[in-house]
Formats: sequence, structure tokens, C-alpha cells
Amino acid sequence: MFNEIVVANKNYASVTVDRPESLDQTAIRVIRYDCPSFLLPIRLVNIDNMLQLRYEIQGGIRLAYMPQKMRKREMNRLLYHMVEPYMKCADWFLDYRNIYLDRSYIMVDQNDYKVKYIYLPMNEFASNTMNSDEDILKFFSELIASVDIEDDPAYMASLVRCVIGREASLGALLDMLKNNGIETAEQSKPFDVDSEQSVKERKVSPEIPKETLPVVGPKYDDNNLAGTIGSKLFDYESGAKKKNDKENRKENKKESKLEKGRKSKGLFGKLLDKEGDKKEHVDDNGQGEAFDSNVYKTGQIPVQKKYQTPEQEYNTEIADEDVAENIDTLRMRLESSSVDKVPGLMELDMSKGYVIVGRYDKTGKMSADFNFDMSLTFIGRRHARFEKTEEAFFVIDLDSKNHTYLNNEELLPNRRYQIHSGDHITFTKKYGITYQVC
Repeated sequence: MFNEIVVANKNYASVTVDRPESLDQTAIRVIRYDCPSFLLPIRLVNIDNMLQLRYEIQGGIRLAYMPQKMRKREMNRLLYHMVEPYMKCADWFLDYRNIYLDRSYIMVDQNDYKVKYIYLPMNEFASNTMNSDEDILKFFSELIASVDIEDDPAYMASLVRCVIGREASLGALLDMLKNNGIETAEQSKPFDVDSEQSVKERKVSPEIPKETLPVVGPKYDDNNLAGTIGSKLFDYESGAKKKNDKENRKENKKESKLEKGRKSKGLFGKLLDKEGDKKEHVDDNGQGEAFDSNVYKTGQIPVQKKYQTPEQEYNTEIADEDVAENIDTLRMRLESSSVDKVPGLMELDMSKGYVIVGRYDKTGKMSADFNFDMSLTFIGRRHARFEKTEEAFFVIDLDSKNHTYLNNEELLPNRRYQIHSGDHITFTKKYGITYQVC
């Protein structure tokens, strides 16, 4: 239905109106001059006596690009902000059935999960543009079913029951979310951690049963700053941290043994000793799965291959088999970087059709499918998305703060750009982190 156009480096979703008389003038005035926060602004453009409605695609990422795995708290917040506009439309003299339901044109803020919809300002008699209540419930049921709730898989069934069956309604879904600890719009406002007002705002409504209250600790996860302070004060993540520290020590000890072996046996270490050591060496140079985990945990950049030797030719047969088994893998080799702790090789498993590239957050939690070190804060937690179709690979910038570049050209947010072997992908120009597509 929509065509995407670029005007003055801004990305718009555009639709041509066949019958201008079908437009709802009240809705147009509301959206143009007093636009609700949950709707994308609208522009009316007359081109060759044809009226176009244009919506600027900005302020977040598309719902279609959101991760398929979420925690219960994240899922609750997303659904709450998606359902709430349907209850508020009447306050703005708008018909909720005219909200456009397409995941590619629903924008989600990556920080607070607030949602912006496209509203089609059509009169009631233009019934082909309107959704029925059944269509709306079906959209939400499919959305819920497509997400994997990591920390409470059974909770998904409870959500689905709110939108399927005789008693299904968006009101029932909203009540379900509120009864499971979801923040209201007033409670989610920024606050000072140490202020007296913030303590009052943290109090949970007495309508919520005590058994649904979160335990001490996770309530400090409302934002990164509060989460960090809470973990420091109450040490509720100490067990996990100790476990991670223990794993890191094991990895460091394993790497020190590898380095010792290389020093005693020359440049290529234990490459020719036996098959197990052969694979271990290949992994260390970015040819296998062990490379990613070591780089993330130690921050060491692997040695880059600059020339081929007879010893490397010895392993050619293994490399061919690896390529045959990983035809869904997109490989990018580091070409330049002015900072440390950057992986020398990125191997993205495209078997599910896409991979989101980002970085670990300050607590060490994975934010994307492929994560840079948490110290590289100039890379977004969900910076870019790589997609694979039957014909080609694509890159999409997810409205990152420092942008993504393809062959030194800045990408417009939320647009697909085809990539080819030999292309250069830069995640931020300031620090020159550039990879070449292999």
C-alpha cells in the first residue's frame, strides 16, 4: 500500500489518495496541528493534481526488526505501549480502526518501547481502509505468538488467551499487562534515584496483588543507571557475576596455555600436532565459533593473515568443508579500527534470515545477536540489522546514534541496502571501525 521515498535525506512512507473526498478533515487537523505522541506526523502533498499522504519514518526502529526473544518485562512494556493508543483514540476524536497494522510501518523506541503508528484519515464509508475488531485481535495474537519470552515461556499462553476466544478484547489484554507489574505512563517518567519523589513514584499501586510484585533487585532494572546502582547496593547479581568471573578465568587460563604452546612451537603453534589443536588454532584466527566468545570476553584482536604459507595451505581442505556447511554465514573481516577490543572477523549466522549487530550493555547482558564489547559505547546496543534473501544480503541501520556507512555513504535509518563481496561496512566513522564483506 505504501511507497517509500527519500526527500532531503528523510525517509517517508507515502500513499496516494484516489478519492480526496474520502478524507476525514477532523482527523487531518488533529494529526497535523496537535499530533498525539503515539502517531507519526502527516504531510499532505499535491503532485500533478494527485494528493499524497506522507509519514516520516523516524524516531526508532520498525517493529518488524525487533528481536524475536524478549524478557517478560520487555514484552509487557512493548504490548502496553501498543495497546494503549487504541484506548486513547476516542480522546482525540479518532477511530482506532484506522490505525495501520503493518509491522514494517510501526515504529518502536529502543529505549522505552514507546510506539508510533500510522493513522489513515479516512471517513467511515471508506471501509476498505478500516480494520475490524477481529483483524486487530488477530494482529496482536500473531505478534504475541511470534515472540519467545525467555524468562517465562508459559506467560505467552496467558497473553494469547486475552486476544483469542469469546471474551477476547484489547481491554482484557491491557488489564492483564497492568496486573503483571507493567508501568503506567506516569510511573515511567524519569526520576532522580535519591530524591524523595522518586521513592514515592516507585510505590506499586495497591490494586496489584502482592504475589505479582517483583523481588528486590529486578525493580532497579527500569533503566541502565538505576540498574547499576541497584546491583551495587544490594549485590543481587553477585552470584551471576562471580560465575562469569570464574568462566573468564578459565578462558584466560586456556588462552595462556595456547600462547605458551605457540611460543614453544613457532609462529603457527600447534597447527600440525593433531586435529583438535588444528581446529583450536583456526578458531583463534577467526575461522570458527570459539573466536567470537574469546573476543567478547578478553577483548583481544586476533592476528590477521597477511600472506599464505605452506602450513596454511595444509588446512585448505578443512576450510572448503567449512564454507560448504555455512552457506548461510555472512563473513566480514576487520580492515581498520582506532580502538581496541574489536573482533578481527565477524561471522554472522544468517540461517534465521537476519542478524542484529550491537553491543553488550553495561551489565554485560546481550543486547543483539552479535555483540561488540560493552566498552564500545559509541556502537548502539542494537546498531544495525543484516538480512538474507534467496538473492542477496542486505544491511539496515537501526536509527543508530553514530550511523552505519556502506562504502563511505551514510545509510538512511530503517532502509535496506544490498551488500556485495568486497563492500566496506563502517559502524562509526569517528573511530574508523570498518569491515570488508568477504
